[in-house]
Amino acid sequence: MRNEQIGGLWREPVETTVLTDQDGAILDSVDTYLKAGLQLKQWWEHTSTTNSFAERFALGRTFNRPDNGFGFFDHVTVNGRTIPAMGNFQSMFFDQPKVPTEQTREAAQWMRDQIREFALHYFMRISDFRQPQVVSENGRPVPSPYLRPFSACPQEDPQRVGFGFSQLFYKLHGTGQIGLFPETERFAIVDLREIGEKYEWIVVKVRIFDFSFTYMPFGLNNPQVVLPLSEASYLVLSRDFITHEDHPKSGVSGRYGLGYAFIKSPASGLLAYGPGEFDAAFELINFEVCEDGKTRVNMVFVANRPERILNLSLDPLDWGFAMADVMSLGLTSQLLAPMQGMLDRLPFRGGDVDPVFAFISLVNLLTGDRAADELCISQEELNRQFLQKHFMQHYQTVAGSLQTWRQIPDWLAGEEQLPQWVVKGISA
Repeated sequence: MRNEQIGGLWREPVETTVLTDQDGAILDSVDTYLKAGLQLKQWWEHTSTTNSFAERFALGRTFNRPDNGFGFFDHVTVNGRTIPAMGNFQSMFFDQPKVPTEQTREAAQWMRDQIREFALHYFMRISDFRQPQVVSENGRPVPSPYLRPFSACPQEDPQRVGFGFSQLFYKLHGTGQIGLFPETERFAIVDLREIGEKYEWIVVKVRIFDFSFTYMPFGLNNPQVVLPLSEASYLVLSRDFITHEDHPKSGVSGRYGLGYAFIKSPASGLLAYGPGEFDAAFELINFEVCEDGKTRVNMVFVANRPERILNLSLDPLDWGFAMADVMSLGLTSQLLAPMQGMLDRLPFRGGDVDPVFAFISLVNLLTGDRAADELCISQEELNRQFLQKHFMQHYQTVAGSLQTWRQIPDWLAGEEQLPQWVVKGISA
């Protein structure tokens, strides 16, 4: 074991674990994206209190449930630069105690203590879920790869929804030492009350399951563009994003929750916007317990608006390298890496184009902007659809966590009394 310096930061010695260049790039960028996220959060707190959004609009509708929310567009100054921003707020009913009237006060206090423990200690461990699936019986034939698209035999096809968190790095409060969480604790996210006490910040990775985005430029019943926005995002949690408040205001006995700033992935890919590609973004998930025990979950998401959606290369060499990588299982990129600088200087190298925004601009040019006014084909409409997708992801995550919340009779019983999949953060 030895101390290793990555990007100017010292980390603790960790057995058999080596930090990659991407790890170093993430650690180097933590402070930048944390600062940007906090500035967005301060803007949100002021603007939401005064309801002074440049544009506010309805975003989602739920039936027979006391839920509400809205989206918004605006401009925000982040790190001295004004950027176009968008976001959404939504509030969901979560649960309430069902007891006789004379027991309401005692039950409400019990509810507050349980929610506090659930939100700050376990929510990030149980926020992803595996959907039911058809049983694949032993002995079923396994078709050849070229016949598999035509097979009617049930196959294992696990489907997940929600947010899957894993913790990667931490910075100790006081000493400033950078550490790497051991593999055995990767999914057992720390008690968030330790952030600000033991840790200055932690970096986690989140997989947002089932987050493909469907763009329908030719109408509902015509060919569609499906963007698989399932890449992971890196997040940083600091004390400024953790909510731990007893009796924060009249009528509310407790408010507890988490939040984080998004860290832009250092590795570029096909997607230019979405999870892992935000220039500045933050999210809050707060549980609010009223004095009668009724509990709601309030969620906020704010990010820069996209300047492009896809990075589609026009360079024939890029296409050739991509095909060669597929055929060589990635060996081509490794062999040609020393030549990359020379290849980039070749005169015929092309640039990138965003086919999504290019299509929107072309259609509106040809129709005299009637496509935006009458066909809902515009960058603004695309932004609204992104926010609607975020709205649904948050809704599914909280609705799924409710089933886990109700399975456990006492969240304060201690980890030895809880199921191991809850303690370790690893579900089926």
